[in-house]
Amino acid sequence: MIVELVQEDMDEGITSKDIQQELRRQGTNISRSTIQNRLLEAGFKFSRPLSKPLLTQQHRRNRLIWAQSMQNYNWNKLIISNETTIRLHAVGKFFWQRPGERKVVRTVKYPLKVNVWGCLSNSGFGRIVCFQHNLTSDLLCNEIYQNALLPTARSHFGRRHNWVLLEDNDPKLPSRFSIQWRQEHHIITLPWPSHSPDANPIENLWSLIKTKVSNQKPKTIKNLKRAIY
Repeated sequence: MIVELVQEDMDEGITSKDIQQELRRQGTNISRSTIQNRLLEAGFKFSRPLSKPLLTQQHRRNRLIWAQSMQNYNWNKLIISNETTIRLHAVGKFFWQRPGERKVVRTVKYPLKVNVWGCLSNSGFGRIVCFQHNLTSDLLCNEIYQNALLPTARSHFGRRHNWVLLEDNDPKLPSRFSIQWRQEHHIITLPWPSHSPDANPIENLWSLIKTKVSNQKPKTIKNLKRAIY
């Protein structure tokens, strides 16, 4: 009965307290420790669920329509950009451990961090920008676009303006200032479906960089930036 309750609520998730309350409604009193022991014996683990964007039916339709419209698109002319945050002392490694043992990694409550903007195209990786302030339209346009995006475009596509920028849906991107800046610099953007970070291949680049940083174990912001670059 206990295992069946968990399997019935596999999508929503269920706790031992939920199971205990349901069994009481059915006339059975069982302690939470007994419930937990039975689940462990059955091979279940009590763990934090993965966090993923909530997709409504409209989000799903938009993603499908976008994917179908892009089937014959020339991806060779795209520059794909994205931002991420990399922290000092982040726990990013997996370790082999014996059953019942948990390796402890000491972390600080408010670790120093660096925000990172990067881009790539079919020609390779573009420039990377590290910054510690919040991303604003002014920083995006006058620092990142000017000193990283446009030089990357010239390096990958020459002086031609036949490339297209693919960005996520960050609120700073469609601001009046950034829209005008892109228009003045002849930057064409490609629409991106909402709640679709999983569709952005640059996420793989961030994973590689974070693994590299974790292996180098930087202790200061200066060394963290050096590891990123």
